[in-house]
Amino acid sequence: MLKIEVCRRQQVPARPTRARKFARILAGAVIAGYLVCSSLVAAAQGTQNAPTDLSNASLEQLMQIEVTSASKKSETLSNAPAAIYVITGEAIRRGGFSSVPDALRMVPGLYVAQQSAHVWLVSARGFSNQFNYNMLVLVDGRVVYTPTFGGVYWDVQDPPLEDIDRIEVIRGPGGALWGANAVNGVINIITKSAAETQGPQASTSAGINEGYASRVHYGGAVGDAFHYRLYGTGNYWLPTGATAGGDSFDAWTISQGGVRFDWNLTAKDTLTFDGQGYSGRARDVAQIFTPTAPPSPADLVTVLKGGHVLARWKHEFNTHSSTDLLGYCDWTARVAALDSDFRDTCDVEFQQDFAISPRHSFIVGAGINTTGDDWPPTFTISMSSPHRRTTTFSGFVQYDFVLVPHTLRVIAGTKLEHNDYTGFEYQPQIRAVWTPDSSTTVWAAVSRAVGTPQRVDSDIVFRVAQLNPAPPPLTFLRLDGSPQVLSSIVHAFELGYRYQWAPKFSVDAAIYYNHYSRLGGFVASGPPIVHVAPPFVDLPEVIQSIGRAQTHGLELSLNYVPIRRWTVSASITLLRGTSTSTSVLPAVASNPLQQYDLQSRFNLTRLLNFDSVWHHYDALRNQVPNLNRADVGVSTNPSHGFSFSIWGRNLQADHHSEAVSQTFLAGEIRRALVFKIVWEPHDQAPPAH
Repeated sequence: MLKIEVCRRQQVPARPTRARKFARILAGAVIAGYLVCSSLVAAAQGTQNAPTDLSNASLEQLMQIEVTSASKKSETLSNAPAAIYVITGEAIRRGGFSSVPDALRMVPGLYVAQQSAHVWLVSARGFSNQFNYNMLVLVDGRVVYTPTFGGVYWDVQDPPLEDIDRIEVIRGPGGALWGANAVNGVINIITKSAAETQGPQASTSAGINEGYASRVHYGGAVGDAFHYRLYGTGNYWLPTGATAGGDSFDAWTISQGGVRFDWNLTAKDTLTFDGQGYSGRARDVAQIFTPTAPPSPADLVTVLKGGHVLARWKHEFNTHSSTDLLGYCDWTARVAALDSDFRDTCDVEFQQDFAISPRHSFIVGAGINTTGDDWPPTFTISMSSPHRRTTTFSGFVQYDFVLVPHTLRVIAGTKLEHNDYTGFEYQPQIRAVWTPDSSTTVWAAVSRAVGTPQRVDSDIVFRVAQLNPAPPPLTFLRLDGSPQVLSSIVHAFELGYRYQWAPKFSVDAAIYYNHYSRLGGFVASGPPIVHVAPPFVDLPEVIQSIGRAQTHGLELSLNYVPIRRWTVSASITLLRGTSTSTSVLPAVASNPLQQYDLQSRFNLTRLLNFDSVWHHYDALRNQVPNLNRADVGVSTNPSHGFSFSIWGRNLQADHHSEAVSQTFLAGEIRRALVFKIVWEPHDQAPPAH
């Protein structure tokens, strides 16, 4: 919700110009990679086939991937009644990505911007901001946004990429199923079961201007019914570039370890357990205010610690009815001189599916979530109450009615919630899916979703700027939360179209109109507040639910297979809208109005791939220039237990900016060359999907 501009400080002396040297390194690496990979192909010919995976999947096969995020039940991607995109585990492997936000750049209609080495901004349909609370993010059903401000700390959402089965991304409201804060979309990260990751696996990556990462796991079994996976990761990420030259102070490290087991208790019962812990350090530059001296940018080191435990029981009564019970607890601590946040969250959710007949089915569910935090005060940021615990009760129902078999179905439902900030909330939706033939899908949706107040909206006391250059006395602009703040509301209207001309061509399009009300905005709350010991003055402004906005746009993606080994994908994202000047987060000013993406995936041989990606983002109104980003990479499919990738990132320029400074100083994203190798014995490779 809140933004603070930070001043530039003296930077580390600039390094020598590296563009020409980097280009020579990249060219040599790509040529060497090609020769090495070609030799692997020759050695493997006639001896051993690569494991079956999705690397050579046709458009038809990709459209038949099973997804669960759109309706909270399994259905094919082609028939999902929402604007949904799936990043497969194979696409993550082939793309040589280093983090989940990097992989999310693949998603049409999603805007991903990197502010610093460890801060990413991920948004859909507007409202891009470090504190964007309109995107709900889950990992295996566990909500990972922070109730402090409703956004996501992406630096600690670091599941081993090789263990991700798929990432389902919904653009548009999902509150009727997933609850509050699924206002503009849902990102659902689903990891592989322990049975799919048997045996050892190790991966490591090294990136010039990026950093280093290592991941290892081992999967085993006890009998035929019990499978487990142990894993650990260690990452060190290099700093971004400073605007004035040299390095920014934003390098970071994180290590984690965890365990998962999946137990088939009976033919109808499965039990999953997942536990994980992490520890790291993140570096930033921010303004720290005091009542006795002018501010100056300060180097901050944030200690990151946390973990979670999760258990899930699924029971299938018969082919028409099943139960899903999920429970988890999550702990996190972020400790720094600017602010510290200690939080624990526990959640229990129940879901019952049952089909009355082949044409009528219901899903009902209920849940309870409790979260508490301790926030030690500083002069810059504090809370009106250092400790607070809130509890949310929820229930939902969804009815799926097939009006015309295999042609027309209607889905209607709502989620009801009660939270400690605003009391009772409701989030209804109705969706319709028309499939006149096996190649065509048309869907439409009308939804109401809410963004409930977060801790900062209700309780924060935040000095964001010093208004006079020197004493006496120092005067500060202070932003205050309010217990009277209301939930923001969106009324959304969507229309989508999918067509697949197998096996050559597919198109996926969506248009939408969103109307937002009761958005947070700050207004002057009274006369200056004069403090005596020490002497300083606060000019307070308080948050009120007075903002309004509207957004509308088009999201279009195309896939074309000119020859069997080559797939070309293109997407266009158009965003328009307005918001009142009182809104804290502008609707579209921090998002590109036009966004174009072009991807080429070429299977040179049975084992060797050559891929390239181009992104274009329009200039942002808040002084970020337009961006043309080019990535090129060579990768191999697994052979003799090994797979490799070499990617050149941000090849269009030596460095570029993607976001403005907010709470922390923004950095320049550098051109990078990333090498990655994965080892996994063939006889223990994951089974085919």
